[in-house]
Amino acid sequence: MQTTTLEQLHEELGDAYAVDLNDTLYFIGYDDEGPFVADNHGDDYISLAEVDGDIEVLEYGFFFHVAEKPITLKLLSLMKIN
Repeated sequence: MQTTTLEQLHEELGDAYAVDLNDTLYFIGYDDEGPFVADNHGDDYISLAEVDGDIEVLEYGFFFHVAEKPITLKLLSLMKIN
């Protein structure tokens, strides 16, 4: 199992606009504590400032826990199609 640090995860998120989090589209934002993800309406907010335990590096993203909730996070590349 390959792992990464919270700092490295935050660096990876720095270039991303949105992520697939547990098969749902979330947008990345930043506040005083660090990066967070939220759904389109801002109702489902998850802070990524603290992660419980290890951050596993997967072939397609990362797996970790936040407040005991399992998170599978995939970075997305979004494009505008004319």
